[in-house]
Amino acid sequence: MLQISGLDAYYGESRVIHALELSVKKASVTCLIGRNGVGKSTALKSIMGLVKTPAGKIIFDGQDITKLPAYGRVKLGIGYVPQGRDIFPQMTVQENLDLGLQPKGGRGKIPEYIYELFPVLPQFAKRKGGDLSGGQQQQLAIARALAAEPKILILDEPTEGIQPSIIQDIGAAIQKINTEKGITILLVEQYLDFVLDVSDDLYIMEKGNIVLNGASREMNADHIQKILTE
Repeated sequence: MLQISGLDAYYGESRVIHALELSVKKASVTCLIGRNGVGKSTALKSIMGLVKTPAGKIIFDGQDITKLPAYGRVKLGIGYVPQGRDIFPQMTVQENLDLGLQPKGGRGKIPEYIYELFPVLPQFAKRKGGDLSGGQQQQLAIARALAAEPKILILDEPTEGIQPSIIQDIGAAIQKINTEKGITILLVEQYLDFVLDVSDDLYIMEKGNIVLNGASREMNADHIQKILTE
């Protein structure tokens, strides 16, 4: 579904990602984990076309998208929820959701299953996004990204700053999106227990490179924790 090879990524003149190699299988949940500042979010922004990538390739669903602008990538079926969620606080929940239809030209309607996944959203449809709790805003951001029915959903730190009960809800939603809708998922996360619970494949990043990867069920949690805390 998604293949990244030899990718370099820059912020200004600083190279943050070095010859990145990463593969996401169709209909899988793949997680990229690592300490703060190692390049995880930059890797996701590279996939979205939001940072400079002068070397390497990004192949999505059989198509080279390395030079494609960000909006073109979204139209091909890439949904993205950035770190911090980026909802519009002065717009209502419903208006935020409707913006998710833009990749489809603003046509169509929000898929009904999204309201079943996140029942708080129809309840608060007329409430401003900024009035929601952090966990509710995260659910809104995920729902907005799902509105255009993407082939792959990319999530950056979906549990950041969220209370434990909502983390469980988001984990369950990710698994349902994947298993029931067949949507491929790539997420960046630091919460190891969450990662091991929801993911099929795991990549560990250090200083802009992948240092270990494999099937999540075969990975040793203690060894991963040691890498993350050394």
